[in-house]
Parts: sequence; structure tokens; C-alpha cells
Amino acid sequence: MLDGNNITFLERDNFVSRGLIELEMISAVFCKIRRMKLGAFNGLTKLTYLSLNGNEISEIIPGVFENMNNLEFLYLGNNSIEHLYSDVFSGLVNLKNLSLEGNKLHYLHPDTFLGLPNIDSIYLQNNPTLKIPTDRNFINSPSLKYLAISNCNVRSVSVETFANVSVLEWLDLSNNNLRTVDINILKALPKLSTMYLYDNPLRCDCQLQEVWRWCEDRNIQTVGGENEPKCDRPMFLMGMWWGVLEKAQCLKGYIHYNGDYDVLDIFYDIFDEDYYDC
Repeated sequence: MLDGNNITFLERDNFVSRGLIELEMISAVFCKIRRMKLGAFNGLTKLTYLSLNGNEISEIIPGVFENMNNLEFLYLGNNSIEHLYSDVFSGLVNLKNLSLEGNKLHYLHPDTFLGLPNIDSIYLQNNPTLKIPTDRNFINSPSLKYLAISNCNVRSVSVETFANVSVLEWLDLSNNNLRTVDINILKALPKLSTMYLYDNPLRCDCQLQEVWRWCEDRNIQTVGGENEPKCDRPMFLMGMWWGVLEKAQCLKGYIHYNGDYDVLDIFYDIFDEDYYDC
């Protein structure tokens, strides 16, 4: 446990030179680490847990994690990492859990995690400059089950975005700028059991109604703690739980409600939805 020390560099043979080859866990949180040199973790073949959260790391040199075949948990959250080389995690054949939350990532090569055959969970939340593509795959991983991309300023996702994470079970899209979700994304993720959409400016229209019904019919969890998806548009539904979509009917592409919403619904029918966005 090295937490809270003033360690700015991890030199080559940092641990093996001190005879610490039996280490199974290292925690060096909030140590002001800026750089890890090649060979910093030489000899640590038994290491299963490495946490470098809360440091000042801006770059990870490919090969720095070589020969760490038993590593299962790698935490690199709350650093200053802006980009990752596509082979930066090569050799981590038993890695299961990877945290990159709270960094400054701009772009991820889709094959960044392809060499991790046992990766189960990837946490990318709180990277507000991260670009989530809609015209190609975001991540290629046949084993990934848990993916968090909340608070990443995501405006849109597509079927192509999640095309190569087909066994995904848990997807956190909360606290972004999503207006809707394509129902075909859910159809392409047959194992999905949890999808968080709360804290998004959701447009409760006919398209989102399909998503809501799909989640209801398949018991896909959408509530995180006390947080639940809420409507932002149309205006007369603003702030309401998206379950109000159960009462709606879609006619000619417009959402219609009975009872209390009749007058407002007619008003909504008259004006295009872009009117509200102005």
C-alpha cells in the first residue's frame, strides 16, 4: 500500500530490484505519479491487482504492462490520460476489470481492448471529451459484459456503435445528452439486462416508446438507485418519468395521450418538435 506518497516516477525494475516479486496487489493511489517507465513492473508475474487511481499520468507507454499475465484488476481512473495506443494493454490475457474513468480521453481505437480475451468490465465514465462514434464500432470485444460511458457528453449512439460487444449485459448511458435510443441497438444486444438512461434530455416520442416497451417486456432495468429516466420533451411531459409512455398512442408519427393531456397534445401536434428545441 503506497497511497498518498510523493512518488512521481516508477522506474525500471522498481519492485524486482527490492526483491518484491511475490506481490499480488499494489495500490499507489494519489501519489503524484506522472510517468511509468518500461519495465517498471518487471518480475511481478503474480500481481492480480494494480490501482494507480488519482495520479498525474498523461501517457501509458505500450509494453509497460508486459508479462503481467495474472493481472485481473487495473485501475487508472482520475488521471490525465488523453489517448491510448491500440496495443497498450497487450499481454494482459487475464484482465477482467479496467477503469479509465475521470481522464481526458478524446478517442479510442476500436481494437484497444481486443487483445484482452477475458475482459469483463470497462469503466469510461467522466471523460467528457471522448468521441463515441455512430458510423463504426466503438469497442471490439467478444467478452465485454459491463460498459460505463456516463457523463461523456454523448449526443447519439447507433447500432454500429455497439456492433461488436454482442454479449453486453450492463450499459450505463446516464448523464449524457441523448434525446433517444434506436430500438435496433437493444435488439442487437440480446443479453442486455440493465441500461441506465437517467439524466438525459429524453424526447418521449414514438421512437422512445418502442424502447420503453422493449425494456418492460424483457425486464431490462433502467432505474439506478433513486434515478430514473425522465422526459424532457414534449414540454407538457417535462420532468415526468418515462413510464408515462405506457399511456400514449402513436398516430401519424405523433405521440397522443388521453385524458388530462388532450389540450396540450393538440398543441404539440400543431408544431414540429424542432419548435421546442429553439
